[in-house]
Amino acid sequence: MAVINMGDDLDLLTHDTHADTSSKRRTGLENGIAKQLYLSELIEMKVLSSDGNVLGKIWDLSVDLDLPEPEVKKVIYRIRWSFKCESIAWKDIESVDDLSVKVKPNAKIDPPTTGSPSEILLRDFLLDKQIVDMNGAKVERVNDLQFLLSTGRLILVQVDVGFRGFLRRLGWENLVAAFSEWFFDYDLRHSLIAWHYVQPLADPDRLRLQVPGTQLDALHPADLADIIEDMDVHEREAVVDALEEEVLADALEEMDPKVQVSIIESLEPEKAADIIEEMSPDEAADLIADLRKDTAAVIFQAIDSEYGDKVKELLTHDEDEAGGLMTTQFIALPGTHTIVETLAYIRQNAPEIDAIYYVYIIDENSHVLGVASLKEVLSHEVFTPLEQIMTTRLVTVQTDEEAKDLAALFAKYGFRAIPVVDDESRILGVVRFKALLEILAPYLGQ
Repeated sequence: MAVINMGDDLDLLTHDTHADTSSKRRTGLENGIAKQLYLSELIEMKVLSSDGNVLGKIWDLSVDLDLPEPEVKKVIYRIRWSFKCESIAWKDIESVDDLSVKVKPNAKIDPPTTGSPSEILLRDFLLDKQIVDMNGAKVERVNDLQFLLSTGRLILVQVDVGFRGFLRRLGWENLVAAFSEWFFDYDLRHSLIAWHYVQPLADPDRLRLQVPGTQLDALHPADLADIIEDMDVHEREAVVDALEEEVLADALEEMDPKVQVSIIESLEPEKAADIIEEMSPDEAADLIADLRKDTAAVIFQAIDSEYGDKVKELLTHDEDEAGGLMTTQFIALPGTHTIVETLAYIRQNAPEIDAIYYVYIIDENSHVLGVASLKEVLSHEVFTPLEQIMTTRLVTVQTDEEAKDLAALFAKYGFRAIPVVDDESRILGVVRFKALLEILAPYLGQ
């Protein structure tokens, strides 16, 4: 029987997300430096007193999440022949073998409570719960937890989200893995996520505190949208409360309309208005159109009047036509503006500009005269006026242009955006290819 003394040297192994770590595990054991254990192996292990008497069996472990490396602080065990639990500090564990843990002489036995707000019970908090895989940008279910044991410390290093972890808890891992390799010539791989890529979702109150310091707000909006859509109502509410308004607005633009509506209608009107104001006007119009009329009316009262007027104008158009697809946040400047003035304008207004690929040249009455791509702007001398570099051969559409006709224009010319004009060629907005793609995407696979 292999026994690991708690004074062995620590040699933390490097863990790759979703990597097959079986070879690393063998190496650690063979060198006698560190041992990898799973929560499913630790649970139900016997807890022995210093003289070898059975005190009970391990029920759970507590871990301090505020430490750089989440470290087991306490062993919670169920007393033999009883349903009552007690706990022992991990520092009072003398040794660990394949079947039991042995307690040091004079170890202090306490009630099964966590010592600080940052401590959690793993079985209760993580096992069978959902977590966010920050590296894969998706929600996963926890089937097991992997630890590294050495130098008197038991450190949580990886989360097992794979089928192998599920089999291990049933006691079938080795049998099924051997059969799979013999009969199918298939290696049943581990599916592990390194702990520093993990965001637990089990406790909404804790999640509200943790999200601002995590990588969630650094994810691509589309990835964050997918994650939020996969959450349950309580998890979603906690994340929405914790995320910055600008980050949440970007994610909302990528979400399913039903989820958008659910989130906005769950918020106070003032907060909903602040988030919507961070969205592109065309995206905001699509969202507000899906809200209940009374909810939309209350939100409009809290929205900035200038922004609200832009959204209301877009709402007068069918969402499958150019008027409903266009954004009113684009670059339109007089032809007398020089390159240096144009770049200064873009730099100052970039956060509010949706269509930044083109500069549209207009007269004093907003009639569109020409267009210059950003590439053309950057390719000329800084004091060159826009009217000298603009292209006057314009492709424009009117507000009632249908999505299928817009698609044909995008396909023919390869534009990233197409201007929308009225009967007198005054520019009203710009249809981005992204907005059109959102309308057509459900039909592309048919």
